Amino acid sequence: MNFTTKEIDRHNPHSQQMFQGGFTLVELLVALVITGIVISLTGTGLYALMNANQRSQIETTDRLELEQALAFMTDEIKMSQQVMTNIPADATDFNQASGATDIQIILVLKPAPSSKLTKPIIYYLADPPNSSVWLGPRVIYRWGPTLLQNGNYSDGDGIDVALILPGSPIEYFNEVLVDRISDRGTAPANIACESSYNYSIPAMTDRKGFYACIALAKKSVKIWMYKQPNSSAKSQSINALVVTRSN
Repeated sequence: MNFTTKEIDRHNPHSQQMFQGGFTLVELLVALVITGIVISLTGTGLYALMNANQRSQIETTDRLELEQALAFMTDEIKMSQQVMTNIPADATDFNQASGATDIQIILVLKPAPSSKLTKPIIYYLADPPNSSVWLGPRVIYRWGPTLLQNGNYSDGDGIDVALILPGSPIEYFNEVLVDRISDRGTAPANIACESSYNYSIPAMTDRKGFYACIALAKKSVKIWMYKQPNSSAKSQSINALVVTRSN
């Protein structure tokens, strides 16, 4: 039996068609559609992931800002002699921050005698000034002396008040403690103070993003702060019970 082989002429176009396959137009269209769907799903998932990550970052930043503001406020309350419910009559030089409007005074701290401060330190809620870098709808201001790196108060010229003569002037400044404080009445804002925290600042109906309950002896205070939610991140809140330690 004889077997013969047939040599394929590679220069013959009819022979090449036996080994060269191609995609039809329909196959190409199907592949393009599938590729488009895959890219679309991938893009949608990536966009959702980026949005979730952005929301998480905003919420984490908001929480951190509230915690830092509360820590600062807590330290100053502890160093105070008393938490008062209003500005003393002799604190006539208190001036709100330039451009700040719709002020609500929340905390008035009576300094300890050892601090050499003769005027109270005031925390108040207000609208941010126009053309300000601080975001609204509300901001928390502090009116008081600046602090040095060692934690002591400064006289305004960078000198530790512990080193100045009694009666020497100490300059007070308005500074923003934290911004984007809520201007909405929230459910927690309707919580009544216990009988031992009879002083509600401000009144119950006016509570928004920053308020406090002060004990009858004016030695302890409960503080609440609420950040305004933005378009993507949920609101953040924080609260604490603080007791003065100075006599």
